[in-house]
Amino acid sequence: NEASVVEGGQGGSSDSSEVRKSAILAELARAEGAESDGARRADDADAEEGAVSPQAWVRDEWARLRRGEGEVAEFLKEFVPTFAFFLAIRIALVEPRYIPSLSMYPTLDINDQLAVEKVSKWNRPPRRGEIVVFDPPDAFWRLSQRERDGEALIKRVVAVGGDTVEVRGGRLYVNGQLQDESYVNERAAYELPPLAVPPGSVFVLGDNRNQSFDSHYWGFLPQRNIIGHAVVSYWPPGRIKGLDGVAERLAGPQPDQASAPLLER
Repeated sequence: NEASVVEGGQGGSSDSSEVRKSAILAELARAEGAESDGARRADDADAEEGAVSPQAWVRDEWARLRRGEGEVAEFLKEFVPTFAFFLAIRIALVEPRYIPSLSMYPTLDINDQLAVEKVSKWNRPPRRGEIVVFDPPDAFWRLSQRERDGEALIKRVVAVGGDTVEVRGGRLYVNGQLQDESYVNERAAYELPPLAVPPGSVFVLGDNRNQSFDSHYWGFLPQRNIIGHAVVSYWPPGRIKGLDGVAERLAGPQPDQASAPLLER
């Protein structure tokens, strides 16, 4: 009995000790949690006190911008020169264009993207075989019964000032010579009597001869309407190619265009 009493007394003491430990740990946890919550609330209060309203930020940045300082000023210093550089290239040298129709198929398909150079038009007249982008002449708008909307067209130059152009039996003749046009989609389903191209103008046709609203409808294209000539098709990647091949093949004696003024615009 004595032995059992002693063992029982030790067990009770151990249980009491564990209860006290648990109570102390719980109290410490509550105290730590309260301290943490208080610290968070204090940090939040400090953050709110240091926060800047959007209106205040704008006023501050505007004042700094006027002094040439701040984030906006740094951004403009880097962005403006880069933007101006590429804008100058687009305006004066090269600009991208995309194809919206099938008038130049199969050479160019719908949504093909190409680069149009705008420099050569200032120092030489157009060449036979070149693909040119241009502002439509007055006759285009009159026959299409549309208002001018800034649309540009793309066609191939088949004859230049001083040439005589003719379509006979669906085939193109320039100065009485049958032209090798392996690039066209099909033979023309129309006839065109011999026409003399006046100085300062060109005659343009679409490679998809029967699906193109071009010079055989509305006549000669004034040279001054030409924006530039297409040099390369760069998209989609599977259709990357140069576009000067025909003009290079046809390069040779050209009509004397000394009397034809260079672009006036």
